[in-house]
Amino acid sequence: MRRFVYCKVVLTTSLVWVLVDVFLLLYFSECNKCDDRKDHSLLPALRAVMSRAHEGPGEMGKAVVIAKDEQEKMKELFKINQFNLMASDMIALNRSLPDVRLDGCKTKVYADDLPNTSIVIVFHNEAWSTLLRTVHSVINRSPRHLLQEILLVDDASERDFLGKKLENYARTLEVRVRVLRMEQRTGLIRARLRGAAATRGQVITFLDAHCECTVGWLEPLLARIKEDRRSVVCPIIDVISDETFEYMAGSDMTYGGFNWKLNFRWYPVPQREMDRRKGDRTLPLRTPTMAGGLFSIDRTYFEEIGTYDPGMDIWGGENLEMSFRIWQCGGSLEIITCSHVGHVFRKATPYSFPGGTGQVINKNNRRLAEVWMDGFKDFFYIISPVIGKCKTPPT
Repeated sequence: MRRFVYCKVVLTTSLVWVLVDVFLLLYFSECNKCDDRKDHSLLPALRAVMSRAHEGPGEMGKAVVIAKDEQEKMKELFKINQFNLMASDMIALNRSLPDVRLDGCKTKVYADDLPNTSIVIVFHNEAWSTLLRTVHSVINRSPRHLLQEILLVDDASERDFLGKKLENYARTLEVRVRVLRMEQRTGLIRARLRGAAATRGQVITFLDAHCECTVGWLEPLLARIKEDRRSVVCPIIDVISDETFEYMAGSDMTYGGFNWKLNFRWYPVPQREMDRRKGDRTLPLRTPTMAGGLFSIDRTYFEEIGTYDPGMDIWGGENLEMSFRIWQCGGSLEIITCSHVGHVFRKATPYSFPGGTGQVINKNNRRLAEVWMDGFKDFFYIISPVIGKCKTPPT
């Protein structure tokens, strides 16, 4: 019996080596036919497998094209979330993306003892595919020891699949993912406060619910906070098309500002900031304001400066309020050009605002002006006289 077992082992081993020899023979005979002898680092079979993995809809950030006979259905689905839901649902939850970083960023080495982070994602009636693609991109492209947890804060969603189905799915993931529920619709600001209060990581990273993180996105954010815990850092926000879900790299030559209507705007990076960085575009870029959807902040520092203003409603103005708060409370606000995160930019919001969009944003902006702008608020009221004449003080 023992001799029979030995024979089986010998035969199996021999067969394995025969297969290896055949595979190598085929490989080198194939290479001898190649005109380019330099590209022999991967076996042809392995290259073919890798190539097929990038052939699905939207892979490597490519645009999704909807067939002509599906166009009408696509337009109807578009209205649900104000982006191409059909295209999004065709794309894998873990789709591949191009590495859009500057060459100088790709060779940077970061310390092993970076602070860990909790990711806070607020959602309201978000599409399943965009929400879960955000989560998977965080998990797949973040070093595991730096990812403390992911908190999904549900701002009173009404769609069934965002209930128990989401909770059950979250339990299957290899990273701790918690789903927190708001009892009633409170808006982005208060929902983020709820999520922040529940975090356990050293750093809080806020993301929107329709993002995709790219390779190497997290380490440079955390490294800058390790250098100075009062640095509040944002990635470069790349554009994910709301129509085709094509991934397009953002520019490292713009930074955040605002006009006197208190609208956030992108402006060209001034020469003085280029000079301060001695022309090195991989260094952190100081920015007056941030877009607000995506940023990382030391959790203790977030609490020290008073967190978000809980008196602001729903959404609007909180990004400028947080920007002013950071700069006026001893911190700095920076764009980390070696970090890239994609975001689906919509042309319209699919959500309703209690009291109307204009009323909510006007109230938030007036509160921002009164608290943080001192005499400069007069410029705002000159441009927006209706808000300035309001007799009821912000509460």
